[in-house]
Amino acid sequence: MPSSPQSTASPPHGFWPGRRVLVAGGTHGFGRVLARLLVARGAHVMLVGRSSAGVREAIATCEQTEGKGTVNGLAADLSRPGEGDRAVAACADQLGGLDTLIFCIGRSSRTAILNVAASELRDTIETNLMTAVEVSQAAADSICQAGGRLVYIGSLAGKFVTPAMGGYAVGKAALAAFVDAIRLEVEPRGARVLLVSPGPIRQDDDNAVATSQAGFHRYDADVARHDLPTHLAQPGGGAAIRLLDPEHLASEVLDACERGVPELTRPWKATLLAGLIEWFPRWGRQVLARFAGRAKKPRN
Repeated sequence: MPSSPQSTASPPHGFWPGRRVLVAGGTHGFGRVLARLLVARGAHVMLVGRSSAGVREAIATCEQTEGKGTVNGLAADLSRPGEGDRAVAACADQLGGLDTLIFCIGRSSRTAILNVAASELRDTIETNLMTAVEVSQAAADSICQAGGRLVYIGSLAGKFVTPAMGGYAVGKAALAAFVDAIRLEVEPRGARVLLVSPGPIRQDDDNAVATSQAGFHRYDADVARHDLPTHLAQPGGGAAIRLLDPEHLASEVLDACERGVPELTRPWKATLLAGLIEWFPRWGRQVLARFAGRAKKPRN
């Protein structure tokens, strides 16, 4: 594992070189894509994931990236008390401090909201919101002192609800409110907050390819348990939406972070739709219903 940087001086020219970044959920999926790009851009990265094996694998992947950054890792379950504090302490110990938190933890689902068990809804909120609480609180002072960034990967589901996405929307809408509350407290102290609300992201990692080839569909069990139409197991609940390219999205996220913008929504047309729903609720929801109804339903 690379040695941690010893200097706590300001980063050299450019925004990311020398930045000390904690990526929560950086061992798989979009979090790992972001971690690789950060290393390529010269940042010093601390990956946090629940599995020690997953951390080692992600570090090995990032070390193959051409760039002047470094990567360290920590196995921690941020849903457990004390683990967020431990992750931030590891940054102080191994990176020399912390300038940026990127929170990439979340879990999507398919539910019939009137039939979902209260325990299942609590689990959704626990995964999508509560895992962000302690690590954000622990990181805030260091990031404010550095004039750094707090970045949260939310979802379009946090902006509007489509069929079978109600449970997930509850969790991501709660995260979005949490992020806005953080913004009010840290921006007067010099930090900047970015909420990213993407649609479904294409999964390019080896595990995703393997499961796809095996014919595994991640939401099939949800759909069966809630007795939902099978097409709702598709990405985005079957809505007519193109899967986002993870590499391109990661670059957009880091660029938006550098500019200090408050929100990034992709695809960009979803921003217009969210605004339409806000200003013209009935009309906007009619447009959303037509959009969400363009599902790829199986042929008979």
